[in-house]
Amino acid sequence: MKLVTVSQMRELDKRTINEYGVPGYVLMDRAGKGATGHILDFVGNLHQRHIRRFVILTGRGNNGGDGYVVAGELSSRTSIEVIILATCQPDKMGEDAAKHAQRVCGKVACQVRENISSSDFRQGDIIIDALLGVGVTGKPHSPYEQWIEQVNKLSLPVIALDIPSGLNGDDGSAPGACIIADMTITMGLPKKGLFLHKALDYCGRLRLVDIGIPKTYIAKIPEKPAAYFSKDVAKYLGRVPTQFHKKNCGYISVIGGSKDYYGAPFLAATAAMRTGAGLTRVIIPDSITTFPNFPAALIINRLSTNEEGYLCPASLDQIWKLMTKNNALVIGPGIGRHPDTAVFLGRLLKQVEIPVVIDADALYLIAQYPDKCFVCKNHILTPHPGEMERLLQTFCPESKQKNRIEQAATLSQKISAIIVLKGNKSIIASPDGRVLINSSGCPALATAGSGDCLTGIIAALAATTSNVFEATAVAVFIHGLVGELAPFGTRGLIADDLPDYIPQAIKNISPLG
Repeated sequence: MKLVTVSQMRELDKRTINEYGVPGYVLMDRAGKGATGHILDFVGNLHQRHIRRFVILTGRGNNGGDGYVVAGELSSRTSIEVIILATCQPDKMGEDAAKHAQRVCGKVACQVRENISSSDFRQGDIIIDALLGVGVTGKPHSPYEQWIEQVNKLSLPVIALDIPSGLNGDDGSAPGACIIADMTITMGLPKKGLFLHKALDYCGRLRLVDIGIPKTYIAKIPEKPAAYFSKDVAKYLGRVPTQFHKKNCGYISVIGGSKDYYGAPFLAATAAMRTGAGLTRVIIPDSITTFPNFPAALIINRLSTNEEGYLCPASLDQIWKLMTKNNALVIGPGIGRHPDTAVFLGRLLKQVEIPVVIDADALYLIAQYPDKCFVCKNHILTPHPGEMERLLQTFCPESKQKNRIEQAATLSQKISAIIVLKGNKSIIASPDGRVLINSSGCPALATAGSGDCLTGIIAALAATTSNVFEATAVAVFIHGLVGELAPFGTRGLIADDLPDYIPQAIKNISPLG
């Protein structure tokens, strides 16, 4: 999904209204109705005692108009109480917003306020921010600053419409007070500012509403960078042919583990199986004597090691016959950092032509021994920020001061591999210059082993396509959505839980299952 500046979005709206003939009132109606669906999905994951009332905060602009549409929709589609706290009377709003406000105010309780206080809210309130929208370029002025600061003091769920009030839609800066949202529902096309700088602290989960901007108008927007949303992923997850068998679904091997870390490769392999891999095997050193619980369908092979229990060049003698039918490979989870393992890794990578997902200790070895470890275009590196810093120091230290998007793009081109820079709004970069920013995910994924699961998902999807970059982006989105779907909230999820929710995430995205 292409990213736009605020001015580009305004121009798209203007052309849709003036040239394509869709009234602004209708665009606003589409925005509010689409947002309502995402709001209901969000609250559906909350405990019932935390859903007592919707409180919509509206300003005088089009963002406020969206808020009035949402208020009307929530009132008609649920039995939950809805109240609007407005900064101005409807007749002080723009024409389209005023029409929606006048239509809704007769059905929904509406109070015009100069200021708000903690006494206006209670436990069980869901706050919907429709105060300022994308028009802010500096500090919010009165009364908005006071409203924003008051909302941020409350321990209540907050959903922002289009953009958190106070955030700059172009550069992601927040020079003054800014709403801290748990979810942001952006309209039309995602704004660049949602993915830059301070935005990562304020936006929470991201959702997108299609308001019907003509594709011919969108086609003129530059391609790079772009954001990846559910709609983009759905194009990839098409129908599974009824004549499919396990070979069509891909054969995966996961190479990893050591005497100290034995669980990581099993997590990656289980995630690959749950993503749809036809056959998955774990290849581990014979120094591993303790095994975690794992699916009975998982194949386990063990390799000889050096005297210290780590994979080494001698391990290669046994490995080739195990990988003759492989379509993708994972290497690195729990594998250790022994110099002999670096030689093993380097020789393996030089001879493997299928997609290889490289993670964890294998990333350390590549950065530490770049002369031994060869990387090519079919390889996918999945560093977290600490691993990324080490890779940058080795391959392009001049990029350490750049932003995350530039770092991933530079490293990808430097070493001719796909880079997944993990974190809030992960970056996926290709050597040909394509860059995508993932929109899914939540803090629940900040747990040991989460990245191992991601490697398995990537491998399973990369095994069945020639478009490895797109498969990687789809996998990153699915992994993020799994974190959002897990019923534990943002606390208490462990990596062992993640594979079980992968099929549900895929089913939620694709109408074909």
